[in-house]
Amino acid sequence: MTSAALTAIIVAVFAAETALVVALRNHRRATYIMVYIVALILLVYKSQEFIRDNIAKNGIYPVEFSHISYFVLGVTVVTGSKKMRAFASYCSMLAGLSFMIASIISSQSMINDAASSFSLGISVTQHMLLWLCGFALFLTIGHFEIKDIWIPVLGIALMVGFSYLVHLRIIYPDFNKWDDMVIIKIAEGTILSYVIEGEISIGLRIFTVAGIAVLVAATLVLFYVVNDKYYKYKIRRCEHMGIKPDTTEIGIFPLIAKAARKKFENKKADFYNCNKV
Repeated sequence: MTSAALTAIIVAVFAAETALVVALRNHRRATYIMVYIVALILLVYKSQEFIRDNIAKNGIYPVEFSHISYFVLGVTVVTGSKKMRAFASYCSMLAGLSFMIASIISSQSMINDAASSFSLGISVTQHMLLWLCGFALFLTIGHFEIKDIWIPVLGIALMVGFSYLVHLRIIYPDFNKWDDMVIIKIAEGTILSYVIEGEISIGLRIFTVAGIAVLVAATLVLFYVVNDKYYKYKIRRCEHMGIKPDTTEIGIFPLIAKAARKKFENKKADFYNCNKV
């Protein structure tokens, strides 16, 4: 496969998924079911992959930003955790969008790094599914309040810290790519090596790291503000149309909460029935 063909495929899939989520923006339940199924499949697949690699002891671990995002997304959606939803959405969107941009800038490096055409196809599929789920959580499913912005900030900091522990060989000392981690290249400003030949100067590296930090901070704030405004617009629209907003929740936590409420209501009913007698 040529680099141009790979770029065209990734951009086309990215555009199609974006259009699909936008088309389903007024169908929260259907969108939620789709996201739940995809996130569950990704979680199961990445978990078995992690277990398989550990058994094989081949020095492969999920340490990159996108690798961790699969688990953050899967666990968040499967459990139905509202507080973690913004973190999962932002990480998934960032991983998917970055992958698409990388395919435009340096798709040949993706081809060179891939073990086979099959593994390349799996990588493309997984990253694009991250974008699908992340964007759907953002546009249709979740309401993210700015007061909770500390959660993704802390989460991203922990992800970078974890990656540094791997890079320093404190965690997973047998990891075979400890000195070739994309997240470390971003944190140290050497990510420009993909587009600039030769040694990257210290000044340019510092400028790159500062620029990325500002970009992440700005996009994170914008992420919350746009989501909140769009959510309030949907509420006003429902009120204007005289319909009740869909508040469907799927996952382990909502199921437990529903069972607890039902048990409490039954006890309350029994109590009042006793009093009546």
